[in-house]
Amino acid sequence: MIPYKTYAGNGITFKYPADWKPISDLHSPSRWGSNPDPILAFYDPSGNHTEANISTYFYIKQLNVNSLDEQLSRYRHDIREIGQTEVSERNITVNGMKAVELIKTWHADGIQYQALTVHIEAIPGSRYYRIGCVTPLSKYNETLPKFKLVINSFKLVNRP
Repeated sequence: MIPYKTYAGNGITFKYPADWKPISDLHSPSRWGSNPDPILAFYDPSGNHTEANISTYFYIKQLNVNSLDEQLSRYRHDIREIGQTEVSERNITVNGMKAVELIKTWHADGIQYQALTVHIEAIPGSRYYRIGCVTPLSKYNETLPKFKLVINSFKLVNRP
């Protein structure tokens, strides 16, 4: 059982690890890739990391696309452009919403990172989200349950 807090705002709600802290600088393209900036992000403060030097975090973006296919096509293009490698992809459901889970890896600053990204079709044709969960590959298995807590609890507030 992971101690957690609940976030509710921006039309969404989810659970996250109770000891994780919000990231205040949401305009940091090297962390999250192409526009738009995330609507929120949290990081794991263990290991005495400051917000400027974090290695394990998640973010949530609301995307301006017309379909889940468009969202995935843009994302795959972006990761190829910056030299990241797609490891796996599978269709999943997040609280009744169609979604695709994509895992990718890359090297930065001498560290191999792995990211679990979940692309969610919240309202077909109008509301799409990406949850990006990033950590060094060496910490991936121990951090995965915390990322799954966020993903599996993600819901829209007042879903039609």
